[in-house]
Amino acid sequence: MTAKPELEQALDYYRQQYDEIGSRLLRLQQELTQARRDARRHRTTALIVQRLHECANQQEASTESLGETLIAVLVESLDIDCAGLLSWQSAADQCQLEHGLGLTASFTLPLSASPPARAASLNPETLPLAAQAALQRAGLRNWVWIAVPKAGQALLLGSRQLKKSSDDSTLEEADQAIAAAAFKVYLGLREQQQTFWALQAAETNYRTLFESAHEAFVVFDVENGALLDANQRTVDLMGCSLAELRRRPLIDWLISAERIWKRPWLCALAGRPQRFECEIHTAKDPCLWVEINLNRIHVGQRRLLLAVVRDVTQRRQSEQQLRHHAFHDALTQLPNRALILESLADAIQRRQQNSDYLFALLFLDLNRFSIINDSLGHSLGDQLLIAISHRLHRCLRPEDIIARLGGDEFVILLSALRQLDDAAACAERLERALVSPFALDCHEIYTSASIGIVLANDRYREPEAMLRDADIAMYQAKKRDAPYRRYALFEPVMHVRALQVMELERDLRYAVERQEFVVYYQPIVHLDSGQVKGFEALVRWRHPERGLVPPNDFIPIAEETLLILPIGHLVLAEACRQSVEWAQRYTAAPTISVNLSGRQFTVTDLSGEINQLVRQHGCNPALLALEITESAILEDTEAAQANLRRLHHQGFQLSMDDFGTGYSSLSYLHQYPFDILKIDRSFVQSLGQDVSKTKIINTIITLARTLGMLVVAEGVETWEQAKHLAVLGCDFGQGYYYSRPVEAAAAEALMNDPHWLRETR
Repeated sequence: MTAKPELEQALDYYRQQYDEIGSRLLRLQQELTQARRDARRHRTTALIVQRLHECANQQEASTESLGETLIAVLVESLDIDCAGLLSWQSAADQCQLEHGLGLTASFTLPLSASPPARAASLNPETLPLAAQAALQRAGLRNWVWIAVPKAGQALLLGSRQLKKSSDDSTLEEADQAIAAAAFKVYLGLREQQQTFWALQAAETNYRTLFESAHEAFVVFDVENGALLDANQRTVDLMGCSLAELRRRPLIDWLISAERIWKRPWLCALAGRPQRFECEIHTAKDPCLWVEINLNRIHVGQRRLLLAVVRDVTQRRQSEQQLRHHAFHDALTQLPNRALILESLADAIQRRQQNSDYLFALLFLDLNRFSIINDSLGHSLGDQLLIAISHRLHRCLRPEDIIARLGGDEFVILLSALRQLDDAAACAERLERALVSPFALDCHEIYTSASIGIVLANDRYREPEAMLRDADIAMYQAKKRDAPYRRYALFEPVMHVRALQVMELERDLRYAVERQEFVVYYQPIVHLDSGQVKGFEALVRWRHPERGLVPPNDFIPIAEETLLILPIGHLVLAEACRQSVEWAQRYTAAPTISVNLSGRQFTVTDLSGEINQLVRQHGCNPALLALEITESAILEDTEAAQANLRRLHHQGFQLSMDDFGTGYSSLSYLHQYPFDILKIDRSFVQSLGQDVSKTKIINTIITLARTLGMLVVAEGVETWEQAKHLAVLGCDFGQGYYYSRPVEAAAAEALMNDPHWLRETR
């Protein structure tokens, strides 16, 4: 009885030991299975990664070769039904696959048999040949390509006969995980390789563009301004190697670096692109103008500045040449009107800021330059202008500016004068400089100038106003008869007079349109008989407000504006009409003398115009005398000579007016077929008082007799003068002693009853 309980206790003990041993064996078996699974997983994963790395590291590896390698490795290393992604490992994996690759949960079913797999199946013929061959060698069947949208690739899934032992029944899940990991490795390597190729292509394109650019590309480090990279164009532009460019700091290449470079650099760093031009030093050129475009760029976390540099030296030189041409006279290379006005504006502004600042403006016009230019030729005239500009420039200080406005006009700006009297002293120096003749092409040329002076004052605000007043003063100086000191200081009254002249010119144009001109007649009397031989036709302007305007007030303006042409035509037409009327009324018809302007010779066909008027009115040319002054001949000697010869041949009388007051060249009397000489009134007024004037009159009368000409003395105001002239042998007299200029009706009365014949001798 006692032994049985002991036996049962022993059996219970051994039974517990057996159970513990069994549990331990089971745990050992599980650990062994897990160890085998882990070992195989590590071995397979290592093999896959190794093979994929070997393929990916090949430079010419393609996407197809990577896919083929993956298939071969999976088939060779794994005895599983499906090669691919069959299950999610974690929520993170699921998120990655859904959002990273574009796969949805429907693809987690057994893929070879799932509806999506069947729907996505492709015919074997559509697979690449290399992939088909690999599948056939592996014995795979029912393959399916599943699109992976965001990976830009398709995933091959297939099935084959399982090769697994009884010990490996639990390996399928682990091998599926290995396959998933392998595919992840494949996708990662493929993406890495594509990224590498893309970066390599971008780098190649970047270097190609960088090196082939026509502009110089320079990359700077924003932290220290160091030059990091530059293209070949930069090396060519700077004339040194890239290594030398990197060694030298940026500031060494720039001129005025602190002033030019600092602000654009800071603005570019702030993200505002900058464009500016500056001068730089290069190994080939000490001064080179470049245009720089600065832009901030980022490479990863690094901030850089890209400078695009373009050589604009040639453009700048062209701009400087254009500016020089725009602001300088092409002939003399002196500043022109635009530049002198700019400098004058600066002087006026400086005067406004400092009332003690003194300056003056001189307006210089050459006298009788047109005669020199026309007689000797325009080429020689240009040479003379150049020589004059050089001579005038030598009379000035370095701070003074001389400009040519055009033609024979020069303007001189005298800056920073000590006193205003210095302006007059400068004008005298300029006059003296022109006294000496100019030797040009075997010609000795004399010239002089008239100068108008305007002194600085607070009234001037615009440079044009000051230039205008200097011009007005110059015209006042030109009216002076003195050979020297032909300069005039501007006074406000001159401006008033200039405005009056301008208004007179305006009214003169209206007068031509409204025919406000009338012809008066002054008798020409035979000194021996006292009978009226003829009349001089003199034009008068009957202004509606000013009344009768004397010719000296408007004839010079008419000459300058060419209004003398219609006025002269009017006088000729009226003289022809009046001559016909008197010829019909008087048996001994009087002649009518008409003054001709030099403008009428140079601008119109004068002989043709006069003949047309004569034919139109039926006038006798022998009853018309045409009076010409020496100055009119000098304006265009060839045209005057041709016209006068034709007119003389057609029967008109020709008279030289004011003989003895100009050049009085005797050659004119031989060259031109004059019939009458008219002695100027300046000689007649001193007759009997000035012995020299009497001798001159006697000489003129003797000369006229020798040449077969008649003589008319102008300005006869007394009986004594008329008597003296008759004694000297003068033929005719004309002046206030006989009559002032009168209208046609009063002139007829003088012919009918000459009152001077009734005066007591």
